[in-house]
Amino acid sequence: MTVEITLKLPDRLVEQAQHFSAATQRDISTVLSDALEMLWLSVDELPGINSQVAIAELPNDEVLALADSKMDETQYQRLGTLQYKGKTSGLTEAERYELLTLLKIYQLGQLRKSEALAEAVGRGLRESLSS
Repeated sequence: MTVEITLKLPDRLVEQAQHFSAATQRDISTVLSDALEMLWLSVDELPGINSQVAIAELPNDEVLALADSKMDETQYQRLGTLQYKGKTSGLTEAERYELLTLLKIYQLGQLRKSEALAEAVGRGLRESLSS
């Protein structure tokens, strides 16, 4: 299902979207839609993260593995590289989108990890950090 909406955007944002649209030879509405979609990636859409099953339904070993999980090393290194480049010399538009995507993957992974840790504490598999 697709819903048409009207947005009021700052001139600067419209100019950036137009520039990216021209650079990628895509319609500006597609560029903006893709940008919004990247901002709201869900855990279900992340590779390597199975969120179809509620953490409470996972067996103990999977809960513990998820509580100890880390971002893919290649993605983590790329995230650090982009953050450093952004601070020192600036990023291209494509790199900014890549950085936003990697940050979202990291944030959602951390959320899933914290949920698993809470479940592990609730099951008595781990001690509470406040103990």
